[in-house]
Amino acid sequence: MHRLLSLYAKRQMPIEMIYLAKDGQITQREISVLQVDGRTVVAFCHLRKTKRTFLLENILSFVPVKNKKTNISL
Repeated sequence: MHRLLSLYAKRQMPIEMIYLAKDGQITQREISVLQVDGRTVVAFCHLRKTKRTFLLENILSFVPVKNKKTNISL
């Protein structure tokens, strides 16, 4: 997980993450990973519009964000 998150940081690829918050709630967020450091991930959270720190052990899953294109049929 550490290695893949570091790759997303290097390539500046946003990811969709499912995370277990301190209060036990499961949240889904779009983030841009800035740094992976030991047990934490520093990222820009697009939901909160600020830099946040996440515990690696609380990240339940993540996938790269796909380009959001709309298909218009005529």
